[in-house]
Amino acid sequence: MTENIEKPTPTKTSVTGGRYDTVSKNVIQQNPEDWIRFGLGVSDVQVIQILDTEQPTVKSNRADSFIHANVNGRHAVIHFEIQTRDSTQIPMPYRIAGYAGRGIENFEMPVYSHVIYLHPDAGRNDPGQYVQEMPGYNILIQYKVIRLYELEGQTILDVKLKGLIPFTPLMKPPEDVNSEEWLRQCVLVAKSVTQDEPNQADYLTNLGILGGIILDYETIRGIILEETMQESSVIQHFTQQGMRKGTIDAILEVLEEQFQPKDVQTLKPELEKIEELQYLKQLLREAARANSFEEFKQTIES
Repeated sequence: MTENIEKPTPTKTSVTGGRYDTVSKNVIQQNPEDWIRFGLGVSDVQVIQILDTEQPTVKSNRADSFIHANVNGRHAVIHFEIQTRDSTQIPMPYRIAGYAGRGIENFEMPVYSHVIYLHPDAGRNDPGQYVQEMPGYNILIQYKVIRLYELEGQTILDVKLKGLIPFTPLMKPPEDVNSEEWLRQCVLVAKSVTQDEPNQADYLTNLGILGGIILDYETIRGIILEETMQESSVIQHFTQQGMRKGTIDAILEVLEEQFQPKDVQTLKPELEKIEELQYLKQLLREAARANSFEEFKQTIES
């Protein structure tokens, strides 16, 4: 980012930080050709299938996006990993080595891995490779590091790369353009991308959500009409998920006031499998009048 770009402290927003990777993954998978062409620097791309990323590991990590594509006449898997900030629990080179290795094993095709860093402070020290130097056991896995703040955003807007435009608020703006004005320019171009009205609402909302990494919600809301964002199915989805989490937390809290917290926490995985908000609200009422832990547990199981 250039020196004239402010990085305001975010105020209360409609989306938690953990959602940025979900939004990014959805945007990439909706327009995978743009990202593959950009990442690999090729034009001959045909997407065949979005692949299942449920890859079990010891720590239950999963890759963000695996895409089966024909690249220059050759079948391959293109992997995009989204990072809002630096990977702290497991260094990124180790993670990518694991994802790439399992991708090769599962799909039996070449794997092209990319890490996309969203926040301006993220990924500065990512070496872009995993190296093991042991005589007779040398391993080298290289991957492309994409730091959005290093990319010239105006170039993306000029060519109207639909899959990348929602990320442009996080890219480098032209000189003498501050972050608020840059967001306004990104929104204008996003609105000019041809698509039906519901999809455009979601498209603009995705741009606004990602812009929230460096801008406060009030600024974003002032530029992207609040009605557009609130009508978007993306915001509705996140609101629903937020209410689910809040209800589950309330159930656990009510139960912990009556029963052993250690026992109560064993129910959390089962509660998180329940998608219906109304059913969770019903369980909250049941938790308040449960006579025993076993009784409530049987309610869930039944």
